[in-house]
Amino acid sequence: MPKVRLALLTASVAAALSVALPVVAGTAAARESAVAISAAPQVVLVNQPAGSICVGRTFTVGVWFQQFSGGSSAFQIAIYGPRLKRFFYRHGLAPSSHWRFWKVRAGRAGRYRTIYSGHRPGATAWTHYQVITRARRC
Repeated sequence: MPKVRLALLTASVAAALSVALPVVAGTAAARESAVAISAAPQVVLVNQPAGSICVGRTFTVGVWFQQFSGGSSAFQIAIYGPRLKRFFYRHGLAPSSHWRFWKVRAGRAGRYRTIYSGHRPGATAWTHYQVITRARRC
């Protein structure tokens, strides 16, 4: 089953974060689809983690920067577990040559909250995008 990616978009007229159409990563069509969305410049694309997994399995988070966007490649990823404690954190500059992935294990049943953060072009404030992954006993 192909992994689905969602793009973080920034709009010069809107302060809100919106999500692009899902594209299949790793294919030329994925990059062309991302380029074709020209209403707002894309900055950092993020990996959409699975919505539901079994306890003990992993889910994948990741980032990729599109050089042509002219925006910032800075990112932050924070994952909070079922006990509401942050147990995973990465930050830095997203690579433009390839996706950068991390596999995160769901050690217990419950909700895992993944928060991606990035900058809109010309802005210094962080824009956040949150995804919930539910781990259940299988």
